[in-house]
Amino acid sequence: MPDSGQAATAGATASRGLAWLLLALVACELVDLYTALTGAGLLSKALVLLLPLAAWRSIAWREAYLLGLCALLFGLTWLFDKPVLEISGEGLSRAAFLASFILLMALLREGALQSRSVLEIGTFLTRQPPQRRYLTLFSGSHFFAVLINLGALSLLSPIIQRGVRAQIPEGAPLDDISEVRERRQLSAVLRGFSWFLVWSPTAVTQAVMPTLMSGIDATRLMLTGLALTLLMLALSWAEDTLRWRGYRKRLQAEGRLPLPTATRFPARAARGLGLVCLLLAGSSLAFTALGGVSIVSGVMLAAPLVVVLWIVAQQEGSGHARRAAAAERLRAVAFVSMPGYAREAIFIACAGFIGTLAAKLIPAAAVAEAIALDGQPGWLVLWVLTMLVWLFGQAGLSPITMAVFLGSVVAELPALPVDITLAALAIAAGTAVCTGGAPFSSGAVMLARATGYPATTLTWRWNGVYTAVAMVVLAGFYALLTRL
Repeated sequence: MPDSGQAATAGATASRGLAWLLLALVACELVDLYTALTGAGLLSKALVLLLPLAAWRSIAWREAYLLGLCALLFGLTWLFDKPVLEISGEGLSRAAFLASFILLMALLREGALQSRSVLEIGTFLTRQPPQRRYLTLFSGSHFFAVLINLGALSLLSPIIQRGVRAQIPEGAPLDDISEVRERRQLSAVLRGFSWFLVWSPTAVTQAVMPTLMSGIDATRLMLTGLALTLLMLALSWAEDTLRWRGYRKRLQAEGRLPLPTATRFPARAARGLGLVCLLLAGSSLAFTALGGVSIVSGVMLAAPLVVVLWIVAQQEGSGHARRAAAAERLRAVAFVSMPGYAREAIFIACAGFIGTLAAKLIPAAAVAEAIALDGQPGWLVLWVLTMLVWLFGQAGLSPITMAVFLGSVVAELPALPVDITLAALAIAAGTAVCTGGAPFSSGAVMLARATGYPATTLTWRWNGVYTAVAMVVLAGFYALLTRL
């Protein structure tokens, strides 16, 4: 038997090999997006197919289940005499794209990990007076989600819990005021994070929708998604205020209402982070225009360049010492951190493959004819698309898997009683509702791991009423959109 030293060496070698595979996958996908080289696309499909084998050490039950489902759908495609190679190739292409996207967005998270600006602004957001705290946390979580995706939850939640528990002895239970404060802040963070999915080009939903359905107006989708986000910010704040209004009055009557604390705005940190955002946005738009690609593809190429500059700017000293420190940090990102994102890459790749193949097994045209889809009210069609993502999320199906599945089904329909851009918005809104309202979503699972609260508490117990109200409001929003 190999000793522990040999095992560690073998593990390090495997991790380095996995890192090279992930880097090659990302590079091939970028070449495929920006050039006409067919070999790059074929190679990216082969690499995403090899990914589970290279990352077998990190695969858990969730990935094993999804990989088994991929195999089952592949078998069903062959059993029902479908064009297996064509459909599987489309599924692998989407899997490679989504895996590359999530890996490149993870790089932004790496840039944020050692950023003093990110930490200072996160701390500032959590220390606002009660009257402003909810709005600032929702908005701040939303902003950080655009920049660092799931990293927004892992960044803000520890800061929130440290602030709430600072005056409580270690191991002692929270008093009622601290419990409510922590609950409200964590709910604001989860809700703010979830709604970036409906408009941001750094969100996986916005990355996948244009690849599924042709004819989407990206600008309209972004602007309408932003309007929906503002509506949900107002709704979320109103629900939180009404829910806890009686409790606040009781504390005031008892003389236990906490005094507001003064906080100083970290102007320097805001300027630094603002420059990073401007650089990301500017370079993304430039690559989009120069390459004639979608804004999402522009973000994918801009992300690694921005991260390199961000990491270099974070190093102290000057000259050779600064370059050496930056090079060391970048090596750590590529060969230590990158393999750690293999599970996320496998998960999202499986979601793309499963959604694509499942949609091909559904006789979309026959189903549309059977339910007289053409004659259905447009707002109802949009609402059902959102509801389906949420419902299947309760059964443990990833909202991204459902987004790919529904997007692929919609693309197969001969006609649709609503604009294709609004259909994409409705599906994206479903992933947002599911993220805050289903315990199996990635956002809920991430927040549960970071805080110690069960995902069912964070979603069903704390956000159940809000989710139900949001679904009602969405019906009205869709009715308004279909009349414009």
